[in-house]
Amino acid sequence: MITIAEAVEEIVRKSPFLEEAIVDGIVNYTGLARQIMPEVEDKLMKDVQIGGVVMAIQRLRPKLSKLDIEHEVLNYLKKMGEIIVRSDLVDYTFKNSPSLIGKQQELLRSIQGEKDVFQASSKGVYETNIVTSKKMLDQLLTIFEGEEIISRKENLASLTMRLPQDNTSVPGIYYYLLKKIAWEGINIVEVISTTNEFTLILAKRDVNRTFSLLHNLVND
Repeated sequence: MITIAEAVEEIVRKSPFLEEAIVDGIVNYTGLARQIMPEVEDKLMKDVQIGGVVMAIQRLRPKLSKLDIEHEVLNYLKKMGEIIVRSDLVDYTFKNSPSLIGKQQELLRSIQGEKDVFQASSKGVYETNIVTSKKMLDQLLTIFEGEEIISRKENLASLTMRLPQDNTSVPGIYYYLLKKIAWEGINIVEVISTTNEFTLILAKRDVNRTFSLLHNLVND
């Protein structure tokens, strides 16, 4: 049967975010112990005292290394493809309606044959977001005339990263990238992802700084 310490380590190791918080000393040990105690008891198949869980967390901290936590992520980032920059983008969000899907299809047909046009869309429960090149704005507004606009943003740009095909097997990739960007005080307007691509939509003024940050992460 495993010990309390082994159970706690197993739980913590499953979460790179939790590992990092413990290493940084920003976790309330008692609060964390209360949170994970039911899982510890399930693993041990018996009741445990909160003091024992707190002690196990405290003793675990010296074993955790921030370098170890970041090592796998950084190795993965070095396998990323080129970073593609697109500028002069607009971002429109529409309230969902029965006619919206047909208008999206019409917009896609109008883009066919257009060179260097960026277009991405995502449909939520209540709204649909469309990011496209500014040169398509007149067509966008004409096609979507009569639809309710929830928000509109202009003077945007995008950074697209090609991800290795095993990206879903490495925990914490997106967290690590977004955390680094947030620490620089850079606001992300939208995040768009497919299986092997990750795109950030940003204010045009933030693109160069974000590109340099990501380039350094990949190449350091």
